[in-house]
Parts: sequence; structure tokens; C-alpha cells
Amino acid sequence: MVHERPAWILPALVILAVTAFSGLFLYYYFGPTPGELLGQSPRASAESRNVEAVVGGTRFLIPENYTRYPSQRSGGSHTEIAMHALLPDFTPYAPSLQSEFSDNSPGAEVIFFTLHRAEATLPAERRLKEVYARLFTSSTPERVKDGLDRFSFKDDSGYRDQDLFAGTDSSGRLVLLVCQRRTDLIESPNCSRTLLMTRNLALTYRYKREHLDSWRRTDELMIRIVTSFEAPGLPNDLEGTITD
Repeated sequence: MVHERPAWILPALVILAVTAFSGLFLYYYFGPTPGELLGQSPRASAESRNVEAVVGGTRFLIPENYTRYPSQRSGGSHTEIAMHALLPDFTPYAPSLQSEFSDNSPGAEVIFFTLHRAEATLPAERRLKEVYARLFTSSTPERVKDGLDRFSFKDDSGYRDQDLFAGTDSSGRLVLLVCQRRTDLIESPNCSRTLLMTRNLALTYRYKREHLDSWRRTDELMIRIVTSFEAPGLPNDLEGTITD
């Protein structure tokens, strides 16, 4: 038997298929990624309200315009809180400063810093002796300006395109700055430091190597601003002061 179907069915199916394909195409290229939907992709905020967060057992009240990820603005316990600001005075994000925060040139003024659980993070003295020292080309550093000593790494080490700068901060603590060298693959080198704030809490920050001359002031302001975020008088599971 022959069943007659409405003449509009076939064109309708074609239109639906084209519409679905177009929708998928547009979503693929212009729609939000899973990371964006979950708040796990960087997205700056201009809000100044405080975000309450517990990291490594320490409680913080962090202005939202310093934070980078929407998923870390919900408060509560986090393994880490990633932040950013502009040198030299740690200016928080504002829409008028979007170009400065997006800049990745060698002279960019943005600094990225993260409070995170210390876990296996070693104190600076142990990292120098147990991790880095065996990879140096020489145990005798080169003295450079601004109170820093520079160590070069062996060509067969994983740090071959980097230098280690060692100095002491205003409190006499050892400062280790690992800085990339400018190469064909690294056009905009960074310097980074990781330090223990307490037994269970660490801080890592990085900025462009061109700003290395201001390392001491940057380090002092970095510690000062992170300390200012800590909520005073609230309990945590840590004891003692800075151990690094």
C-alpha cells in the first residue's frame, strides 16, 4: 500500500537539520566552554566585595577584583585562590585597565599570585640544597646588583633555560626567584617565587623578568597585601608565623 505524506515534511526536516547544524557550529566557535560554564576559566571582576575563603586552614577576606576565577568567588574551603594585580602598587582589576591586565609583553605590569595548600612545598633553604644545588653549573654564584646572587643551571637539566636568583628579604628570609631566559621559544620571560606562609599554606607569584630590579619592593608589597587579606581573630588549624 502507498501512504501519502504531506509535502512539507521533507523541507521541514531539511530546515531542522540545517538549523541544528548551524546552532552546533555557532556554539562550537562562539559559545561558552565547559570551563567557562563551571567558572574554571579566567574572568576578571570589577566588584570590590570581599570573598571569604579558607585555604590551607587559614581564613581570608579577599576583594573580588583581585580574584581570577568565578568558581573561587563562592567562598568556603579551596585548595587555592588565584589572583592578579598591576605593578608597582598592586592595583586591582578595573574595566579601564583591561588592556594592562591582558598584556603579555616582556614589559607587562601584571603580576599573578596564588595562595595554595603547601602540601609537598619545601622551605627555601631545603629547595636550594636538595633540589637546585645539584643542577647548578657552579656552586659559586655570580654576584649581581640589588643584593641577588645568580646561579646558572646545567644544559641537561630541566631548568636549562632559567636562572636562579637568591637573596634575603627585609626579615632575613631566603628569597629564591626562578627566572626564565629570553629564547626563541620564550619571548616574554617570567620570574617566580614560592614561599611558605605557614606550615600548610604557600604563596606563589610571578611577574615579567624586566621588573626583576624591583624584586625587593615587589616582594615586600606582595607579603603585605596577602597578609592584609587574612581575617584577623578567626580560628585556623595552623600554628606559628611565616616559616620560609
